[in-house]
Amino acid sequence: MGVSFEGCGGGGAVTGPPPPPPPPSIIVKVTPQSSSVLLGNTQLFSADITNASNTAVTWSVNGVVGGNGAVGTISAAGLYTAPADLPSNATVTIAAASMADPTKSGSTQVSVTSDIAVSITPGGATVELGSTQKLQSSVTSSGHADTTIVWSMTGGSCPAACGTVDASGDYTAPQILPASPGVAVRAQSVADPSKFAVATLTITSSFALQLSGPTSIATTASATIVATLTPIPNSNPNSTLSWSLSGTGCGGSSCGTLATTTTQFDANNVEVSSATYVAPTTAPSPNTVTISVMPTADPSKRAQLTIQLQPGPNINLSPVTATVAANHRATLTAQVTGISNTNLNWFVNGIGGGNAAVGQLCAVGSNPCQPATSGSALQVDYVAPGAIPSPNPLSVTAGSVVNAALRATSQVTVINHVIVSVQPGNVAIAPLAVEGFTASVLGTSNQSVTWQVQGGGCATASACGMITPTGTFTAPGSAPTPNAIEVVAISADDTSQMGLANVTISTGANILTLHPASVYQGEANGFTLRVDGSGFAASSTGAGSALLIGGTARTTTCPSSNECAAVVSASDTEAAGGVTVQVQNPNGQRSNSVLLIVLAPGAGTSTIALSASSPAATGVDIVVVEPTTAGVSQAGNDVDLDIAALGSFNTATNSCSLGGNSMVLTRFATGVTMADICVFSQSGLDASMTYTVSGSGDVSVIAKQPAGLGIIHLTLQILSTAQAGARTVFIENTNLDKTAASGVLEVQ
Repeated sequence: MGVSFEGCGGGGAVTGPPPPPPPPSIIVKVTPQSSSVLLGNTQLFSADITNASNTAVTWSVNGVVGGNGAVGTISAAGLYTAPADLPSNATVTIAAASMADPTKSGSTQVSVTSDIAVSITPGGATVELGSTQKLQSSVTSSGHADTTIVWSMTGGSCPAACGTVDASGDYTAPQILPASPGVAVRAQSVADPSKFAVATLTITSSFALQLSGPTSIATTASATIVATLTPIPNSNPNSTLSWSLSGTGCGGSSCGTLATTTTQFDANNVEVSSATYVAPTTAPSPNTVTISVMPTADPSKRAQLTIQLQPGPNINLSPVTATVAANHRATLTAQVTGISNTNLNWFVNGIGGGNAAVGQLCAVGSNPCQPATSGSALQVDYVAPGAIPSPNPLSVTAGSVVNAALRATSQVTVINHVIVSVQPGNVAIAPLAVEGFTASVLGTSNQSVTWQVQGGGCATASACGMITPTGTFTAPGSAPTPNAIEVVAISADDTSQMGLANVTISTGANILTLHPASVYQGEANGFTLRVDGSGFAASSTGAGSALLIGGTARTTTCPSSNECAAVVSASDTEAAGGVTVQVQNPNGQRSNSVLLIVLAPGAGTSTIALSASSPAATGVDIVVVEPTTAGVSQAGNDVDLDIAALGSFNTATNSCSLGGNSMVLTRFATGVTMADICVFSQSGLDASMTYTVSGSGDVSVIAKQPAGLGIIHLTLQILSTAQAGARTVFIENTNLDKTAASGVLEVQ
C-alpha cells in the first residue's frame, strides 16, 4: 500500500479517479447542402446522425413538419416535393431534427425554380364587331407546375369599351368600334405570374351600310328611305342607326320632315330600317336636301342620300319595296302632286289590276277582292298569289290617267310563307340576368308573336327561365343540363312558322348589380357595398367569395350564392371616375368586372322655373347618385336618409311632437323670429349633418342638437322679409347623401 503526503504537515487529502468526460454532442448533417427543384418536381434528402444510436429524424419545410402545399412537402424518408405554384419566397429551408434530441438539427436550402413557358394561339388576329375569337393557351414545364391560366386585357379603350374575355379564353369584341381598336389579351400563369403570353387583337368594322331611296321628288311629296346594315357572317355590330336631315339652303322644317318608321332583321341578321321623308311645300335654294344615317357601331360608316326637290307634277308610291307572303296582302299608297286630276291606273307587271298568277290589286280591306284597276283611290291592297310568280320580284305601278309618263313603281317580292326572325340570335347571359328579344315577321303586316322557352333541360317550368309576352327573358338561377335554351317566337299570323334564338347560361361568378352603383366623390365614412349576382361561394360553406375593390380583396360576407357585401373605404372614392368591383371565388376564379361610378358633386343648386303658363320644363338633365345606404337598406328596413316625420319642439319640456303634416312658420312684422322644430329619419339624424332650408337665406338653420332616437332639434331663424310660401328642408350627411322634404314648411 502506498501513501502519499502533500504539504509540510498537518493532515492531507486523498484524491480519487477523475470524472468521466460528457457524452459527445449529436450532430445532424443534411445532404445535399444546396439544390434547386423545379415546380412540382422532387428531391431526395438524407440526414447523417453522428454520436447517437437513434438515427431517426423528423423532416420539416420552413419550420412546418412535413411541409404544406405553399412551400412544398417532404416525406418521412426525406423526399421533398416542390409546390405547383411558385411561393412568394422561392428559397425554402429543409430541416432534419434528431428524434433522439429534437434540439439538434441540420438544414439545407432549396431554390424552387420555374422553367414555365406560356404560349398563346393565335398570337394575333382581327376580330369583327360583336364576334368571338377563341384563344388557346398552354403552359409547358419540365416540372409538374400548376397549368391554370388567368386571362386579362389591356388597351387604350379598356376596360369599358374593348370587349370581354372569359375564363376559357374566348374573346368577344364590343359591338361599337372603340377609339383605340387594339387589344392585348394576356394569358398569365398562376404558377409563375412572371410568365405570360400576349395575343394582339385588332377590332375591325367591316359591315356595310347602304341608303336607298328616290334621288328626286316633288315638293309636298313623301318618299320611303331604306337603310340596310349588313354585318359580315358571325358578327354582331350595334344595330342603332341615327337619322338626320339637312340642307345648305334650309334648316328645320323648311327642309321637310323625316320620321323613322320600322326596323326589321332577317335570318342573316341584316337590318332594314326605313324612314318616311316628306318634302316641304316650297323647294329651298339650292333645291337639295341630304338624308344621313350614322351607325352607332362605327360613325365613320355614315351613309348619305341627296334628294333633289322638284316642283310640278309627281307621283310617289310607298312603300318602295315590300315583301309579301303567299295569299297575304300589302297596302300601297300613292301621292299625286302638281296635277288637278289625281285619278290613277294600277298595274302589276304591266297587267291592269293584276291577275291570279302575278297577284291582284284590290280595294283596301275588301274581302273578297274588289278589283282596283283605275279610279280616284290613292290606296290599294296588293294580294299575293298562292304560288311564287315568275319573274319575282314583280312591279306594282301607279300611273296618271292624264299623263302616261307620270308614274311610280314599287318592287314587291313574294315568298312562300311568313318568316320569323328573333334578335339577338345567339346570346350568352348570366344566371338571373334579363335580356330583351325582338321578333320581326317578314311577309305580313301582322307582327304579333307568341313567346316561349324550350330546351332539353327544361323539364320544370323555371329550369330554363321565363319570358314575358313582350319578349323580355329572365335567365334561370343556374344553367340547365344541357346548357342550351331556345327562345322561340311563334307567328300569330301563321302558327306553323317560328323563329328562335339560342341562349346559354354562363357559369362561375357573375355580378348583376351593385348597391349602391354610384356615389359622390369625397364621401367621408365609407359604406357597405352589396353585390347581387350568381355563382358566389357562400360564407356558410367555409371559405366564401371575396370582393375585390379596385383589385384589392376586402373582408367579405356572402350570405348566399347570389349576394356578397364588403366595406368600401373613403380612400376608394377620393377621385372621380370609377372603381372596379369583382368577386373572386375560393378557387381563384373571378367574375366580370363592374364599375362603381364615383361622380364629382355638383356646384351649388339650380332652379327649374315652373308656372301656370309653363307647367313643364324640357331639356333639363338631373344627375343624381344612389344613397350610400343602398347596400344595407332592405324592403321593410329602409335606412336611407329620408325624412319620415317632423313637428314642433318644446324647449321648455325638451319634447318633440312628430307628425306627417307641414308646419307653419310665422313672420314678425319687423326683425326676426325663432322657431324650434324636430325632424326624424329611420337612418337617424345627428349634428354632424348639414341642414338647410330652400330660399335666399331668409329662413335659416342657426342651431342643431340631437334629441335622441334619431331625432334632431333644429332652431330656425325667420326674417320679417322672408317670402311667403312653401319651403323645402334639405339634409346632407358626411357621405354626401342628400334628401329633401318638399313643402314641409310654410312661411306665413
